[in-house]
Order: sequence, then structure tokens, then C-alpha cells
Amino acid sequence: MTPIQSRARGSTVMGAVLGLLVSMPALAQDAHYNTRQFGNRAWLLGGAFVGDPKDISAVYYNPGALALLGAPELELTGSVYEYTTVHVEDGQGQGRDLSDSNVDVLPSLIAGSLRFEFLGKSRLAYSLLTRQGFSYSLQTRGTRTGVDLGGVQGLDSLSTDVRLDQSVSEYWTGLSWATPITEHLGLGLTPFVATRHHELRFQTLAQGSGDAGQRLLATLGRDLEVDHIRVLLKVGASYQQGPWAVGLTLTTPSLAIWGQGSTGLERAVQSQGFDTNAPAPVFDFQEDLPAHFRNSWAAALGVSRSFGSTTLYASVEGFARVSSLTLVDTEPIVPRDSTEIINGDYAFALKPVLNAALGVEQPLGDRLRVYLSGHTDFSALEQTPGTNALLGGWDLYHVASGVHFLLGRSRFTFGGNLAWGSKQTERFSETLQQLGLSASTRSQDVRYFQATLLVGASFSFKDTRGPGGKPGVEEAPTAESP
Repeated sequence: MTPIQSRARGSTVMGAVLGLLVSMPALAQDAHYNTRQFGNRAWLLGGAFVGDPKDISAVYYNPGALALLGAPELELTGSVYEYTTVHVEDGQGQGRDLSDSNVDVLPSLIAGSLRFEFLGKSRLAYSLLTRQGFSYSLQTRGTRTGVDLGGVQGLDSLSTDVRLDQSVSEYWTGLSWATPITEHLGLGLTPFVATRHHELRFQTLAQGSGDAGQRLLATLGRDLEVDHIRVLLKVGASYQQGPWAVGLTLTTPSLAIWGQGSTGLERAVQSQGFDTNAPAPVFDFQEDLPAHFRNSWAAALGVSRSFGSTTLYASVEGFARVSSLTLVDTEPIVPRDSTEIINGDYAFALKPVLNAALGVEQPLGDRLRVYLSGHTDFSALEQTPGTNALLGGWDLYHVASGVHFLLGRSRFTFGGNLAWGSKQTERFSETLQQLGLSASTRSQDVRYFQATLLVGASFSFKDTRGPGGKPGVEEAPTAESP
């Protein structure tokens, strides 16, 4: 997050307040594509099965594979428990680290097949997935003493209360259609309606004093809220024969349907005895603004190969660039009795990234399978000249493992996923330099860790129709998805 962009520099006191407080470079996964998976086995395989998902999660990973499933089913990725911790070295100054941790419980995927006789060999399926879902609240309070804090002459004591809140929720609702072209080749598509809600709030309160009786009271608050609806399309093909399966998918850029946002800016500085020209107070709230958002082109290739009872899965997916856009169309902010012009816009931009996943599936009898996988989740965060609405700037690495077992016709999943990443950032010192101040350290180390516990279930409804739609003999289920 960068400081407020202005055509006129604010006072040295306000620069000190902002420079000392705006020190959090990243707190969320808002610039990542693969932080979570969609489906029970998908979590355990790291989303590596673009070639042959083998279950209803094909609605997301490869709708073409839906045409080759042996039976319709209903899947619930029942409960996903996420523990996340963020640690910023020297986040509160030299030798004073800053950390935040939280626990989230969220659904990942609800999907099922739709059975209609008129479809013939074609398949229909519905899906609701949590594409993104997280919320962070970071608060730090403290008192600093020193000489000319932040470069302000005479400022030797400063008490601060800083809070940064961010939440992003995005849900995709899809209706998939797939048809078998041959016995081994399936084609399909899933149109998705994506709804997104994004909130970002930054609030500070600072009180300072000097040894000659000087006094300082400064407050700053900034917030953004965006609601957006868009549509996009995922097209897929899956070829499965013998021990091999190959899949290819293409995701289109989104088309906006509706968007609305609001912004707020509050700033007030009262100074007594300090040699400074305090900036004019600002109380600006803009609502019902046009809002914008879009996702990029994406293409994925997946391959799986069985070696006896063991199956290996691999996939790669590339995401194109999203050029910089303004999330909400704000009017310039001009404080009363001032020539200062403040730009209240928030920018959004993503750079191209390539992610890969590798997984292995091993059956232990007819009713139990174990999984191990790893995948990358590189950040697509792109720097922007203006205030960036995205915070997730680190590359993540995931390792997952668990079991998938059969009880009756239902399949249950229990497993876990570990993710970690780190980044060295110079945002703090760059922010101070933009304000004409000096930083005690040139860079900061940010470390991220997340542990996810998965408990899920899928329910199979065996299709007993034989060739030509005639009744057939029902087969006994196995631990492998139908």
C-alpha cells in the first residue's frame, strides 16, 4: 500500500505519521490464483488433475472430463479450516517485529450432476465455489521516544494506534455442459457468474510531543468498498485412454455486468509548537461510484499416467497480464481553503504468472486411497504508480496429503495442506523517501505460513442405464471415483 497520492506534498508532521505507520507491505492472498482448491481430491492433489479429474470437480478443472465420468454425483467440500500467520521483521521499527494470525472456516465447493433423459449422452452439472475468501485485521499500538522522530525537529515522543482491515470474498456459480465426442474424448464448457466483494480500511491515530511543550494530534482514515458482478467462460477437453489422460482448458477474460463502489478519506492534524505547515483537514466520502474489475486469459495443460495401481498427475497453468485499471471512479479531492488536489483512486493490476502442480495417488485396497502433492502459487501482484488495492506480494509453495475412503456409496476425505512463503520488501523505505524522510532499515523480511485442514464428502448416484438407455446391472463402488 502506498501513501495518498497528491499534487502537493503534505506537512513534515503528516509525513512522519504516515512514514512511521504505513509499514505493512502484504497481508493477504488477493494477488494469488491457487491458494485454495475446489473439491476434496483436488485439495489433496493440489489441483494437478486437469487431464482427468475423475470426479465432479471437473466442472472447474476441466469441464470436458465431465463427459467421461462413470456416474453422476454430489460433492461437498464440507469444512476447510485455515490457520494463517504473517510475520514482519522490524514491522514496528528496529528490533520490533510485527505478527498477525487468524483462523477461518469456509466452504470450498458444492457441485452436483443434473440428470435429464433428453440430454442423451451429454451431461449437465451445477457448481458453487469460493474462489477467494479471507479477512484480516491487524492492529498495533505503541509509544516511541527519540530525537527528531521521523525527521521532525523537536518531536521526541510519539504514541500511535494503527489498524489495517482487509476482506475479500468472491463466489463463482456455474452451469456445466459436456458431451463425449468419442469413447475417449470429451468436450465441455462452464459459464461462471462471479460476484466479488472487496473492503480495505486503514486507520491511524497519533499523538506526539516535544521537550519544549509542543503538541501533535493527527488522524488519518482511508477506506474502499467494491461490489462487482462479472461473467467468464471455461472451456475444456479431456482425452482418456488406457493408463494415459491428457487435458487442456482455456479460461476467458471476464465481462462486467455490474459494479459499484465507495471511498472515504478523513484527515485532521492539529499542531502546537512544531515548525510545520499542517495540511488542511479532509472529510470526503463518495458513494455509488462506478466500479471495475476483470480477470485475465488463462490456459492449463494436464497429464496423468497410471503405473500399475499408482497414478501420477501433473499440470501447468499460465495466466495473462491484467493491465492497470481503476477500481472505482472517484472525483479529485480538494480540501477547503487549499490548493492541494488528492487523488482518491485505487489501482488494480496483475502480472503474468505460470504455476505448476504435481501429485500422486496410491490405493490401499478397494476402499482407501492416499495422496501426496505439491504446487506453486506465485504472486501476480503488479506495482502501480497510485495506491494499490492489492496486498499479496509473495510467492507461495504448497504441500498437501490425506486420505480418500469409501463408506457405502459415499466417499469421505480427510487431509491437510501447508503453505509458506517469504519476501524481502523495500516498500517501507520507499514510502519514507517519497515523503522526504529516512528509514532506519532499507528492507524488511515478511514471512507467511498457512495450515489448512480439510474434511469433505462426495455422494455417488450410480447410473444403472446400459447402452441405449436400457436398464443395466448396478456395479459395486470402489474407492476410486465413479
